[in-house]
Amino acid sequence: MSTNYEQFIAANQTLMDCFAGVPAEQFSGMSKGEQENVCRNEANAVRDMINGGHANFASILKERINAFDAKTE
Repeated sequence: MSTNYEQFIAANQTLMDCFAGVPAEQFSGMSKGEQENVCRNEANAVRDMINGGHANFASILKERINAFDAKTE
């Protein structure tokens, strides 16, 4: 099982990889609507994690403390 932080990093990496797969010339040739749809699913995944509170400092800190506590038991 991965942590929220690991999931957030993976979602961001997926988003960056998606954008990296679209050549700048191709992106520039798209309409504004088409540009907004590039990597939309990947961007939504990152946004959902942020809006859901899964990638905030408190959530990440809580996971780290729980992991530390589990190792000391």
